[in-house]
Amino acid sequence: MKEIVDAIGTRIKSPYFGYAVFAFIALNWRALFILLLSDVSPQERILEFNNETSIWTLLVLPLSFGFIVALSSPWLRLFFESVSRKPFELTDTLKLEAQHKNTIKQAELEQSRSNLFAIKEKELIERAKRDEEVAEITDEETKERLSQELEQLRKERDKLSSELSNRKNKSDPLSDLLELSNKAAKLLLEAAKDKNGTIMVSNTLGGRSFQVGSETFGKENSREFSKYEEGLEELVTFGFVKERGGKGEIFELTNKGWKASNVL
Repeated sequence: MKEIVDAIGTRIKSPYFGYAVFAFIALNWRALFILLLSDVSPQERILEFNNETSIWTLLVLPLSFGFIVALSSPWLRLFFESVSRKPFELTDTLKLEAQHKNTIKQAELEQSRSNLFAIKEKELIERAKRDEEVAEITDEETKERLSQELEQLRKERDKLSSELSNRKNKSDPLSDLLELSNKAAKLLLEAAKDKNGTIMVSNTLGGRSFQVGSETFGKENSREFSKYEEGLEELVTFGFVKERGGKGEIFELTNKGWKASNVL
């Protein structure tokens, strides 16, 4: 008996018979309800069941429905996968583009550092040559005076270099603003118009977007959202905004951000 029940269960679970059983119940639910739960006599139940059903509802339509659905379901699955493939491809493309841009920026930074060290190395070599030339002077008074002048000149240059370096390390808002993208500048300006200076990341069934004051950005499509997302990352990197709450949904302007908005 157990083998028979298992065999019937296996048949019902197959796509064709499963759809056919579903169609059978949908077409004959009223008749089945009367047959199983009615308070009348068995003869009246059977009579009422016969009145509510026919060969079409009991056999032809359920089997036809199961056949059509079982035959078309692979094609429907293929259709939905084809439709959903494009957004996933665009998302992957955007991620790859962002990684590519990040790699380029890192390469440019490394090149700038290499150039800076090369300049400093060249300067050290030039200083050593100057010292050798001074050492070759026989007049002690001239030699001493020239050494002092060179030392004073080098101190002034080192001081100037140190001041420029400190200014850069303190992230002068004006110099950082020159490196902002158009999307980042838009977010900064709109956030400054709001008294709270907040940028909110909205993630709903309708899509993702940035809510800044009364304006909404990036709601058009995933590509546009990704551009504003990169702009927000720029604002965080330069210290114009900071995250609030730790969930990555709310950001607010820093003091540096408020100052920078006045310059734009």
